[in-house]
Amino acid sequence: MKKTLMALAVAAACPALALAEPRVVDTDRNVFIPAEEDARAVLRVAAVYNDEDFRIHYEYETDTPSWYHQVWRYEDGEWVRYGSGGPGPDEHGLYEDRISMMLDDGKVEGFDRMGGWITAHDGMRSLTSEVDADAVREHPKLGGDLGRSDVRKYLPQTRVTEDPEEVSWDQVIDDEALEQLQSDGVFLDLWQWRSHRSHPMGYADNNYVLHYRLSSEGTSMFTTNWDDDADQPAWMFDPEQVGAPALEWEALIAREYGQDDAYYIHEGNAIAFDPDHDWQEGDVIPQRFLREPSGSRGAIRADGGYEDGAWRIALTRTLEAPNARDSKTLEHGASYNVAFAVHSAAGARWHLVSLPMTLGLEDGEADIVARRVDGDLDEADLEWTEVEVFYPGQITYQFLHSDDHPGGTLVREGEKGVRDQHDLDTLPGFIVDMEQQLLRDAD
Repeated sequence: MKKTLMALAVAAACPALALAEPRVVDTDRNVFIPAEEDARAVLRVAAVYNDEDFRIHYEYETDTPSWYHQVWRYEDGEWVRYGSGGPGPDEHGLYEDRISMMLDDGKVEGFDRMGGWITAHDGMRSLTSEVDADAVREHPKLGGDLGRSDVRKYLPQTRVTEDPEEVSWDQVIDDEALEQLQSDGVFLDLWQWRSHRSHPMGYADNNYVLHYRLSSEGTSMFTTNWDDDADQPAWMFDPEQVGAPALEWEALIAREYGQDDAYYIHEGNAIAFDPDHDWQEGDVIPQRFLREPSGSRGAIRADGGYEDGAWRIALTRTLEAPNARDSKTLEHGASYNVAFAVHSAAGARWHLVSLPMTLGLEDGEADIVARRVDGDLDEADLEWTEVEVFYPGQITYQFLHSDDHPGGTLVREGEKGVRDQHDLDTLPGFIVDMEQQLLRDAD
């Protein structure tokens, strides 16, 4: 009954995001296992480069695109936040679509074999094993230095133990060792295209993974639209430009604001929030305030949009790393390990991921070959690769090395990777079986 009610609630609240009935839902344990037809898809990828720049193209077909994100809604005299990062898709469709790529130049041990699962660990947010927020806040590094209250992606090399099954979120190596890893380039370059928080400003978000999922150097293209002291939004729409100080709730959840409308608030269409305005029930102001980024954080330019049933996006960055401490330089003839992920109006781990793959700059042996062109990248012919993406479940780095994983011995020996032992006909089903077994074992 709980599963059916969740599926109906999502469909009723936001018909455009209606999904098939999920297989298992248990929100108390961060569980939302999608229906088989919603648990896999195809991301098309093509790449080109010239003497200065590298460009990666994405095409992702979807009938339910979301360029909305979290908002403040006025109700009963207060501003209430809507838009959830999980479990599963947001019930109102108030979470942005995203396409991500993690890239490694061979320095992160095991990424070529395990892909994104090397960054997924017991205790992370949105897992059934999620660590209590107070424990993270009290941690000297994650809570003290980073100011965090949850555990996110990290590399096993940033933890003390050498035993993969014993890697723990709280055993972070000392600052000197972290500094050495970062200086040596032992991190994953993370390109995150965000349909709401970055794309309207013409960028993708530049991040990296070391002992946490970290932001690259510079100023972000988004910040929180909230005034803590006044307990109200900091900005509202400029009525002279937009026509009204706020969006309308009913129009928003009916998805009536198009890509050319003012569905996002930014430094070019906003004025300071006026608490004395005659605010009406259902007035909506975006929870994120967009702005021009700086530094390495703003190094990846984004073009394109949703057209003819698909996101058609192009991301462009210089071949040379904007900052060698958070980004990777791309070189002609070299090959890199990559893994992709697609979020559809959902946050955290409720996404689809690819197997680890290789991206080569004119390396014909790579899975995805970036073609070199002379001159303008806009004129380049594209060679597309179909990348299958699927639901990753609650599979973690620790589980992959354990006896609970049928291939644990091969993983521990370090000779076999996920592509050696699994094919895409059976792997998605195997992952769901493993997650359900983990849940049963925890009962």
